[in-house]
Amino acid sequence: MIYKVSYVVVGKKHPGEIINMDTPPRVGDRVQLGDEMFEITEVVDLMPPRGEFAYLHATCRPVKQTSSTTETEDH
Repeated sequence: MIYKVSYVVVGKKHPGEIINMDTPPRVGDRVQLGDEMFEITEVVDLMPPRGEFAYLHATCRPVKQTSSTTETEDH
């Protein structure tokens, strides 16, 4: 099965993407779109699967970046 996933980003100006995947995305997964990392917050079937294809919509939000200095100071 090939999953055609439409990614929409909330909380930031980003055009989103449509990506073919071998496995379906799940809430909490992280995905890289361009140079940025995002966390998936919702996954919805757009229509029933047809043949070898499933069509999904995934809403995601930017993952907060932390610097190595901040991480070091926290420990």
